Amino acid sequence: MEHEDPRARKPYSRLQSAVMMSDLRQRVLETVREDICTSRLAPGERLDEHQVSARTGVSRGVVHQAVRELSEQGWLTTTDGGCVVRVPSPEEAAEIDEVRRALEEVIVRCFVARASDSQLQALHRRLIEFEELAELPPDPAALLWAKDNFFSLLLRAAGLMTTLEALVKLRARIVVLLCVSLCMPGRARAVAAELHELYDALADRDAERAVRACSTHLERSYHAGFEALNAMGVPLPDERRP
Repeated sequence: MEHEDPRARKPYSRLQSAVMMSDLRQRVLETVREDICTSRLAPGERLDEHQVSARTGVSRGVVHQAVRELSEQGWLTTTDGGCVVRVPSPEEAAEIDEVRRALEEVIVRCFVARASDSQLQALHRRLIEFEELAELPPDPAALLWAKDNFFSLLLRAAGLMTTLEALVKLRARIVVLLCVSLCMPGRARAVAAELHELYDALADRDAERAVRACSTHLERSYHAGFEALNAMGVPLPDERRP
């Protein structure tokens, strides 16, 4: 009887191990991101890797890899006190705001020029999903997910999915602002109204009005985010310090 050469199984075993490690790392990434979005991990709070390991059942080594990835993405930052939830400075937020406005203006204009009626209808369904969530008790993670769905469809219909990576990186650096702002009383409904205004302009194929609506939404989101951080007593980094 022929016996299988154990060496033949090694590549498959390595592949299984790599897939398993990827799944475990993804579990940690999702857990920490959700903790940040729901303020279970407050802005500026230190991340306890031991605690994350215990909660997820994932080894410290994998947790450390995931934390390093989150730091590279902008969700976390390293300080003398360890790894903490990243809080952007007003100067950094203003810089990111400027870049996002430029990118989103291109996206909006391309959507107006290229989007089909069926894509516009799909965007309306995404808007309704957000509006329904906005009527419930604030759930920042769900609201952020619904808003991402709205803008992801906007990107696809505009034919600019290559822009998604740049926007994701920018958003990660100010995600704390977006999440805490959505916890402010009435802010979710205000966002729903802002998105509705944007949708109406897109439906009318009015690029100028859509660009203004998008810009207004960004401005109000940043303002509400810093107002929320101030109400929480979170100190903001000062980029002017040496």
